Amino acid sequence: KMSSSAKMRKLSVRIDADLKASFEGTLRSIGVDPTCAMRSFAFQIVLEGDIPFDPVDGGFEAGGRTAVTSVKIPEDVAGEMESVLKSLDTNFSQAVRLLALQTTALGGMPFAAGIPRKER
Repeated sequence: KMSSSAKMRKLSVRIDADLKASFEGTLRSIGVDPTCAMRSFAFQIVLEGDIPFDPVDGGFEAGGRTAVTSVKIPEDVAGEMESVLKSLDTNFSQAVRLLALQTTALGGMPFAAGIPRKER
């Protein structure tokens, strides 16, 4: 059971600086806070037991410079999410990069929060 009152864990990831800027700009344009987007993404990974969208090529070329982005997630959710990602042979840094690429390519969030794909 996921609890929103649980102890929080801060997760920091390093992604391409230009991708981070594009991601945050896209989120701002649709009125979504980056922290809320990444927290929702973590919950969605746990809910679905998978990345909540099918990645498409975003056509983004990495510039070499990186930037850190952080999010606080309930400890229990973070643990479950990390287990799911490990079972998919990935980690939160790679998942956030996918989220940033998809959000930028689509001009919006690549999943409907709280609704598993199976039920859409």
